[in-house]
Amino acid sequence: MSDEEKVVSWFEENYKSLIFGVVIGLTLLFGYKSYLSSQNSSQIELSRQFDLAVTSYQKGSTSEILSFSKSNMLDNSDNIYTSLANLYSAKIMYLENELDQSYLYLDHIILNSDDIDIVDIAKYRKAKILIEEMKYEEAHTLLGNDPDNYQHIELKGDLYYLQNNDDEALRYYNKVLAYTITPNEKKNILAKINFIK
Repeated sequence: MSDEEKVVSWFEENYKSLIFGVVIGLTLLFGYKSYLSSQNSSQIELSRQFDLAVTSYQKGSTSEILSFSKSNMLDNSDNIYTSLANLYSAKIMYLENELDQSYLYLDHIILNSDDIDIVDIAKYRKAKILIEEMKYEEAHTLLGNDPDNYQHIELKGDLYYLQNNDDEALRYYNKVLAYTITPNEKKNILAKINFIK
């Protein structure tokens, strides 16, 4: 049997499998493209809804951003727009003296967001409220023993100062000076250090 006859024989035996493989491959490819398109459309729609809610907030109406947060906390819990809306909602609840509701929105970000910068902002804001409520130990726990965010480090210094532990307060304030911070931030940290000394 010649090589050509072997090839023809192989195709005769396997043509159904080849056709089936090509069909499956194309189905997977188009299915994946369709999935990506659907995800993109969903993200665009969330972006549009978020923009409308923020525009309403800027005009003085808070109900749209609160509604956006609530409706997306379950269905889109790790989406960046949900996290951003939750920051707005937490601020609204704080200003209305609904601190438990503010904690709810901030905790949702802390537990669900993949964006470390957004999580850091949520932790910072929650720690500030905890400090305001004189829940110092909870604030310490939230910020951790060795934070790597200079704003969190400064808050640790503030906590120690409020707890009359000047040595630890100074240690944390001096840690902040090792970071690249704005001149105003540096001036504030130095003022805190000089006040303690």
